[in-house]
Amino acid sequence: MLNHSQIPLHRLILSFSEAMDQVHPRVADHQQRTAFIAARIARQMGFSDSELLDVFYAGALHDIGLITSENRITAVSVQDLERVNWHSETGYELLKTHKLFAEPARIVRYHHLEWANGRGSEFNGREVPLASHIITLADNVELNIQRTAPVLGQVPTILEKIQSQAGSTFHPDCVEAFIEASRPEAFWLDAVSPRIYSVLLQDIDWPTMIIDEVSIEPIAELFGRLVDAASPWTAVHSAGVAATAVSLAEELHFSPRELHLMKAAGYLHDLGKLGVPGRILDKPGKLTSEEYLRVKTHTYFTYRILETIGGMQQIAEWAAFHHERLDGKGYPFRLSGDELTLGSRIMAVADVFTALLEDRPYRKGMSLEEALAIINRLVRDGALDGEVVKTLNQQCERIDHIRRSEQVEYGAQQAILFNLTGREARAEEPALLAAVG
Repeated sequence: MLNHSQIPLHRLILSFSEAMDQVHPRVADHQQRTAFIAARIARQMGFSDSELLDVFYAGALHDIGLITSENRITAVSVQDLERVNWHSETGYELLKTHKLFAEPARIVRYHHLEWANGRGSEFNGREVPLASHIITLADNVELNIQRTAPVLGQVPTILEKIQSQAGSTFHPDCVEAFIEASRPEAFWLDAVSPRIYSVLLQDIDWPTMIIDEVSIEPIAELFGRLVDAASPWTAVHSAGVAATAVSLAEELHFSPRELHLMKAAGYLHDLGKLGVPGRILDKPGKLTSEEYLRVKTHTYFTYRILETIGGMQQIAEWAAFHHERLDGKGYPFRLSGDELTLGSRIMAVADVFTALLEDRPYRKGMSLEEALAIINRLVRDGALDGEVVKTLNQQCERIDHIRRSEQVEYGAQQAILFNLTGREARAEEPALLAAVG
């Protein structure tokens, strides 16, 4: 349960950051490692506690604009960020929508701007935060650490490279602070630790951020947008699931508090798809058995990501169990019967209903009648809850109208993300991935 609403925001950010980076061994923990390095530099430079938190949040989410797992792998492996330089602006657009991330959004917006002997202090007439230059440096340091070799042996080469670019690429004050902060061997060992999540939990005196069932909604929506933006075919899917689930829960007499939790769960239900390659999500034909198994992992990762945050067990269950079946033949936990709460059963129906009505690369969206016929058959087959589906049957037109209205509004903001990423960036993905090997 989300008991009286204490969710540690830093754990929320760390878990979401981890989710974005679990797409390939080469990018695993990249943002958390960058956040660690940046926070150490900022502390060395005398940043206040609140400023230090903004640096951490920006570091942990600096690549949030790298929509699709392929772009994330490409940017880190090839280090050809000019080819995906739209991601800083995309990250800014995503983060600025939430008041908690207003300053981190501004930092992320300029995190690939070179210092250029002082010209990088502003961009298009706007002042560039010093924190942006810290992230630029920390990001570059992390990218230069070879993951297949002992880190301590790499230190002299990395330091020489960074120092040679002081004033040109990097802010000289940031470089000086980095050199000082990185003197202890423990700095480098912590930066590459497989337990970087735990290192970060101990590294900063984290304030207790109180997030209730109302304020969790926009944060959940932010990450729902990130998941949905991975494919034009699912660009508004999470909004449709959230709206449908809330409508069903309202009909089934959930409390106002539970309705907020349900909406958050709807936005987060596909969070684990951040690790599924876009070429699978966008595939026009039938998935191979290997591809299907990859897709099936997404609910497991959704659950584990949300579970690690703390205080979100109910949201985790409602979000992650939407592919379980009442007869125990679902996945990934093979839960059945009473093991599935009413909220989880509602989410399962909402997900199927929304997916059937949406276009997919391999089929057109179905009519309301066709979708309901399939859903009712799933009840007879032992997959979905009959009482929930009965409610859907009785209120299908009203619920579908709410779903479509929510998706239209949500889609307007999503269109901004797609315009920023551009189809050209997506068209480049195969060639860039070939360069990665």
